[in-house]
Amino acid sequence: MNEMSARAYSGLVKLIGMRILQRTPDLVEGEIEVSPDLANMANNMHGGAIMAFADTLGGMGAHGNLPPGATTTTLESKTNFFAAIPVGDKARGESVPLHKGRTTQVWQTRIFRGDGRLAAMVTQTQIVLPAAPRTTAP
Repeated sequence: MNEMSARAYSGLVKLIGMRILQRTPDLVEGEIEVSPDLANMANNMHGGAIMAFADTLGGMGAHGNLPPGATTTTLESKTNFFAAIPVGDKARGESVPLHKGRTTQVWQTRIFRGDGRLAAMVTQTQIVLPAAPRTTAP
């Protein structure tokens, strides 16, 4: 497992129980079992958990398209919610690039409920941060 892969499965990804099903330069797919820990007061997946799920998928996609040494971070994100995902269901996400440019990438992530109904759509812009210049010791 390379460094990015190891980091991808730590922190928030591990905390929310996210699993990556597929990761290519043009598609990242993942899923989450909706537990009570991810729920809002209505016993549905919290909107923030949905947004974190989508942001992670899009960020992984952008990272897979970076030049050597570069990194990325989310510059902007917009979410539309369409249907609730109840506790006990499985959320499935798929993220695809809309634009893979030199300085920015735009990824669209669709989040589905277990029954296939579209629950949310997220469009995010990732900035491409070039590798830091190497400094040499005097």
